[in-house]
Amino acid sequence: MAAKAISIEIGYSLTKVCEVDYKAKTHKVYRFFTIPTAEGIINDGILHVTPEYIEALNAEITKRKIKTKQVVFSITSGRIASREVTIPFVKENRIADVVNANASDYFPVDLSQYQLAYSILGTMGDPKGAQQYKLLVMAAPSALLSGYYDLAKALKLEVAAIDYAGNSVFQVAKDKHAQGTSLVIKIDERSSLVMAVRDARLAFVRNVAYGVEEAIQTIIDSKRWTEADTVQSAMEVMSMNDCVGSPEIVEVIGQLASGISRVVDYYISHNSDAAIENVYITGLGANIRGLEEVLAKELNLHVEVLRQIQGWNLEKSFRTQYYGEFVACVGAAAAPLGFKKDAEKSKGKEKAAGGKGGVNPAPIAYTVFGLGLVIAIALAAVSILRYMGLQKTNMELKAQNTELEAIIPIYNEYTATLASYNLVKTMYGQTENRNEELVEFLEELEDKMPSDVHVVSFTSTVDGVAINMNVSSKSEAAAAVEQLRSFNSLLPASVTVNSVVEEIDEEAGTISVNFSVAAIYRDVHAPDPADTVNADNTDDTAVDTDAAADTEE
Repeated sequence: MAAKAISIEIGYSLTKVCEVDYKAKTHKVYRFFTIPTAEGIINDGILHVTPEYIEALNAEITKRKIKTKQVVFSITSGRIASREVTIPFVKENRIADVVNANASDYFPVDLSQYQLAYSILGTMGDPKGAQQYKLLVMAAPSALLSGYYDLAKALKLEVAAIDYAGNSVFQVAKDKHAQGTSLVIKIDERSSLVMAVRDARLAFVRNVAYGVEEAIQTIIDSKRWTEADTVQSAMEVMSMNDCVGSPEIVEVIGQLASGISRVVDYYISHNSDAAIENVYITGLGANIRGLEEVLAKELNLHVEVLRQIQGWNLEKSFRTQYYGEFVACVGAAAAPLGFKKDAEKSKGKEKAAGGKGGVNPAPIAYTVFGLGLVIAIALAAVSILRYMGLQKTNMELKAQNTELEAIIPIYNEYTATLASYNLVKTMYGQTENRNEELVEFLEELEDKMPSDVHVVSFTSTVDGVAINMNVSSKSEAAAAVEQLRSFNSLLPASVTVNSVVEEIDEEAGTISVNFSVAAIYRDVHAPDPADTVNADNTDDTAVDTDAAADTEE
């Protein structure tokens, strides 16, 4: 019979609890429940539990007749750093040693304050040649983990593992599609995780600082649904009614969709070789009816709720409700990363070092160690000063790297914004035409035309202009045409006269000339010819000025 564990994920509004099989090939859920999470219990993954919270959680575990004594926590926190790295293809029981030996290269921080965990994402290279492991290595602050150990102690449970929520959801979603690229979006109260699963491996994880807490609170405050007076009841209302289109929450849902869209656009721009084939939503927000349609419109991709996962008989276990908010709980028990605090690691090492009876080899080992130490010190004395200098430089560079690391999100946002700006600028450029400058054209027409010119009709298109005019003589008509050829907005060679009609009024003794002119606009992006001429004549003008000066002398 498979071992069981209590799996817990503590959210800002709800604490989700499942009793599940632990690290088993089959994934069975025996019991599950939620309790409210009071304000201040959790802040970016760090716990500040109260006696009342512990009592409520313990009472519900007892009520559900859960006897399991092992507990697994799934946590979400912006304080957990992650890196995707490659290491040599060593035996699996040596991977931790390699990760620890290179940890300072992955995370340039004071690692004495952090605990590491890793997950094998896959292998690279030729199996018969130089093969490598691809790992997801994560570093969690020890202070963050301590709160969960304290909670387990208060509940009289033993911590089996502490997992990162991104890995927890990945363990469930990775089997949805073995090939291709899918996005899995876990939507919680105050944040959302956007994950890219490519060929059954976790290829990308980003946190979005938007969730559904504000939408839930809006439903509670609106009084439109009198039964929605708690988080649970509000979620029931939102799961049964199309609330995302109601005026009260359109804006907050829009912010969530926009935040997710920016992260998805960033992923697509950096992974153009892997087209997104499927988008799934899960978590608490996936219970909201119609949310997938809002996201589909924002992302311009097909979006659906994560259901019916091969190898995970969750529909049967959660037959009375959708299981989105419990996905991380279930996945955490499958293959957790396994963060361990210092005391737990030390305990494991002591057990491994223990042996059975026989001759105590310690004195001999100490003697050999002492001799070796003396020799090592003598050999190292020559280079110790140089080593210390290099070590200092190394620490300074790591510190500088840590300071600059904060710039990465800003730079990423800048490049995404710049790309959007250039796209909009290009689109706008395609729509520009001379009709936008029609007022300036008419002012130039009024300024340059002879005083006795009378404009009978005027037609302007995006390509050119047609003007019908009356003047007093053919010489005035010729002058008007020459003036049109000097317009900056017109191509001089395109200014043509289509018809000229001379009318003589014998009684009044006057002559009137009517003529029509057509011209083509100069391209709106073409340089001003006046500027080009001025630039070309600058040197000639200087020479002429000097020549004039010489002549006067």
